[in-house]
Amino acid sequence: MKKSVLSPLLFGSALFSMSVLANIAPSWEIDEISKSTGYTTQGENQAKHQFGLVKHSNTCSSDELYVSWSSDSAEVWSLAGQTITVDASFDGISMALPLEVVAIRPLTGNQHEIVMGHVFANAELLDLMSHSDSVNVFMPETNELSRHFNEGNDRFSLHGFTEARSQALSRCHSMSS
Repeated sequence: MKKSVLSPLLFGSALFSMSVLANIAPSWEIDEISKSTGYTTQGENQAKHQFGLVKHSNTCSSDELYVSWSSDSAEVWSLAGQTITVDASFDGISMALPLEVVAIRPLTGNQHEIVMGHVFANAELLDLMSHSDSVNVFMPETNELSRHFNEGNDRFSLHGFTEARSQALSRCHSMSS
């Protein structure tokens, strides 16, 4: 009798542990981005959308914001070098992020990836990201350039951000030496 009570308890405990681990597993990826270390997470609405930061080997202590978005606009190349101010909401704390289009990459068919950055996160933003569950990024409809983007908004999980930042810092230092 003890065995039959104990077995379901152990099985239930194992399932609960696995589900907890699945929920805290980081959704962040550490990658080489233009010979620098990027740490990014994918959008919930569009897997091609990414939000994150980049550490450059000559400035490992700094974190450049990185947002990539999809576009099927025929005039996508007109975005090169433009500054696009996106709105970001970190668990209800909103701010505007003026990002420069730094790259446009062809994907399949008419699809393109628009990469935005050239803005470094300050200590307050990094702290906000460390203590938030998610960030919602919006392409403001009032911005004329937003017509080039397929989706107007996406949500990105910030679970695992602190661990990803630590790994990116280690990788950046190893690439610098």
